[in-house]
Amino acid sequence: MIARYIKAILMIAGGIMLLVGLQFIAPAQLLHIQNLVVADSAGLLFARHWGLLVACLGGLLMYSAFLPALRTPVIIAVTIEKICLVGVLLGSLNDPALKPMLPVIALDGLFVIVFLLYLSGKRDPAL
Repeated sequence: MIARYIKAILMIAGGIMLLVGLQFIAPAQLLHIQNLVVADSAGLLFARHWGLLVACLGGLLMYSAFLPALRTPVIIAVTIEKICLVGVLLGSLNDPALKPMLPVIALDGLFVIVFLLYLSGKRDPAL
């Protein structure tokens, strides 16, 4: 059933992820909006890099919506990234500084569930 809506799902998920690319442009401002504080230049560098990475993956999701041959490998790559991020964040919930990341856990967790459901419904053994 998810396969019927996968183009729209990829466009929406990719668009949300593409918006995170704003963190590449203005990391301190976006982190401040999320009540996250990074006090040193190395932290801002990693925040910018993460914003760029997520934006690139979001763009790839959107691109794969129109190229079925790329869809599965891109979804697998994004799902792996999201599983790792959610795992790291869940393991860090005791840190009060990361409490603002709860929406990220929820949204990325939702993406993981939807993408795994899509992948599990694929009939091709090679995925």
